[in-house]
Amino acid sequence: MLTLTLREIPDFPPPWAFASLSGLGERRNRSSRMRQSFVELKLVCTRIAAEVPGAQGAELQRQVRQACEPIELWMLRSTLLAALPEHCELALVYRADLELAMARAFPRHQSRS
Repeated sequence: MLTLTLREIPDFPPPWAFASLSGLGERRNRSSRMRQSFVELKLVCTRIAAEVPGAQGAELQRQVRQACEPIELWMLRSTLLAALPEHCELALVYRADLELAMARAFPRHQSRS
């Protein structure tokens, strides 16, 4: 009786066995980049919402925490920046951080400001 293991068969597995996996690494990398940019955007929004005092700040923090998609944070961007107190010294830094995070989350979107 002849017993062969898969390692003893030449050219196993055949190249066509992985045809359906072509591009899988690229999709994983893209998905990973998208997730990473969303997390970065959410952290920036969380930092901005933490600067807003009172009930409005608490509500913005809740909305940022509940956001599951980048578009939800995109829709909150102007509200977050407008709610920052006038005396906030980091307002310009927050605005720049938010624009950078938005550019990473939405690479084809170009700012019109």
